[in-house]
Amino acid sequence: MDIFTLIGSITFLGIVKFLLVTLLLVYAVFAMLMMRQVSAMTKAVTMKDDYVIRILGVINFGFSIAVLLMAIFFL
Repeated sequence: MDIFTLIGSITFLGIVKFLLVTLLLVYAVFAMLMMRQVSAMTKAVTMKDDYVIRILGVINFGFSIAVLLMAIFFL
């Protein structure tokens, strides 16, 4: 394949799709790190309703993975 045809095949929409998937991957990593921070926080500080914070962290991580997978498959 010629390098000029490869460069010519790159479109603005392709660049936007690549950046979107990359950004969603960063968000998924951030959500995973946030879930680990919530786990460390609930071990260090005992609260009455710490399960609510853990559930919200897991929901956030699940949502980020679901959105990432949808972007990969549908884009």
